[in-house]
Amino acid sequence: MPSIRFVWSPTLVDLRREICPGARWQKQGRQWLMSDAEARGFLQAAQARLEFQRAHAHIRVDDITWVIGFVRDAPFPLPLTKPA
Repeated sequence: MPSIRFVWSPTLVDLRREICPGARWQKQGRQWLMSDAEARGFLQAAQARLEFQRAHAHIRVDDITWVIGFVRDAPFPLPLTKPA
């Protein structure tokens, strides 16, 4: 089950409630647990909504942070950084 994290945003909170009402909040990890289909649907809906609003956000799915919204070439994953 994918774990989803994002900075609090009224838009993303409303979308999470609308798109994946069955998602479970994991208090200890401060993340949402969703099915693969719910996670894909949430990312697609968030991309469309934020692009329309000319806003952007970062959503972390498991260990990959995605840039979504009104940004060139979005959605795209941020490159993983290697420790120095």
